[in-house]
Amino acid sequence: MSSEVARQYVPYLVAFNLSDRCNLSCAHCYMDAAQKATAGDGELRFSELAALFADIGREAPGTIAVLTGGEPLMRPDIEGLVDAGRDAGLRMVIGTNGVLLTKTKIRRFKELGLEGVGISLDSVSAEGHDSFRGVTGSFARACTAIRQCKAEGLHAQVHFTVTKHNCGELAQAVALARDLGAAIINFFFLVCIGRGGRQMDLSADLYEQLLEEIAGLQRSTKGIMVQSRCTPHYKRILYENDPASPYTRATGYDGGGCPAASHYCRIAPNGDVTPCPYIELSAGNVRQKPFWDIWDEAVLFESLRTPDLLQGRCARCEYKLLCGGCRARSLAQAGNLMGEDPNCSYVPQGGETIPIQIAGIGDEVEWTPEARERLARIPVFLRPRIKKKLEERARAEGTVVTPDLMQRHREERELELGIKFN
Repeated sequence: MSSEVARQYVPYLVAFNLSDRCNLSCAHCYMDAAQKATAGDGELRFSELAALFADIGREAPGTIAVLTGGEPLMRPDIEGLVDAGRDAGLRMVIGTNGVLLTKTKIRRFKELGLEGVGISLDSVSAEGHDSFRGVTGSFARACTAIRQCKAEGLHAQVHFTVTKHNCGELAQAVALARDLGAAIINFFFLVCIGRGGRQMDLSADLYEQLLEEIAGLQRSTKGIMVQSRCTPHYKRILYENDPASPYTRATGYDGGGCPAASHYCRIAPNGDVTPCPYIELSAGNVRQKPFWDIWDEAVLFESLRTPDLLQGRCARCEYKLLCGGCRARSLAQAGNLMGEDPNCSYVPQGGETIPIQIAGIGDEVEWTPEARERLARIPVFLRPRIKKKLEERARAEGTVVTPDLMQRHREERELELGIKFN
């Protein structure tokens, strides 16, 4: 695939699994990370990662780089990596279990320009979380870290992995995350690989029920944003509830239910580039080939960008552009990357394929050129929701969208959530 064609697909988020080391022993870990003090022989070195940040930043400035693990805070060079990524023009965030995230570290990360952290909570009780994470006290330390992030003005999200053990706690988890001061709670649905392969997965019918519950929480909850992750068919549920929902809007199949290989990829500790952390097939290794050559040319990525290659119910489904199913679950459970999603219970109705609703700028109210430019700097996956809120406000005030209106909206959201956006 030529770069001219491929560059319609630009990553807005790249996850860096910095290490397979961890201080916990979580039952669901897709990395099968181990409690060990020293780095593995194959981990990318600081110099390699800094060069990779620079390479990505030159072609796609503003890309979000998620530093995760294992446990990323076990790398002694983590502060230097945040600094190097920011200098390369990337938006740096960290995904952590929170145990090692002290007030001193939070302040230092804030100074370095870290934009936020995602902290894992997998139960609303210490007993449930600590059992799942394998270390007593991890719940208390994670909760403390979230509170301290709010106190220091660092954006914090809660990552809640939904399993058969905690799926009855969703509403309580939203309330807990909001009370702790998180701005967002992300419900992640388990893909059964690594140690997660030894966990009993949820049935397709239960998936449907839980996604409906999350959609309801998303509509009704104030003071915190509620989102579902690793669930492409969530977009179908949102569309069924409200076809005009900004959560269903995207810029094509690449912005549909799952961004893997179109707007997102993962770089493993050894430099392998994969579509996502749950698809362990390598598209290439950054030690052997430049990142952008892999991104532009990998046959694996091209396949995932082509909905006509879908098979089974996903191929026949009228939501195949909006959703497309989870390729990782199909691969993990059936050995077929392009097969139907085994955790989706929807039966295609045989209607016309539902097109992606393009989230344009200025569709409903007038925007000044300066406001259009500012909106374009907002990450693509957040843009439709923010755009809708701004246009609703402009209509209510009988005005156009200007940078001043955008700034007032931002400041009010910061006050509501108790955080400062970078």
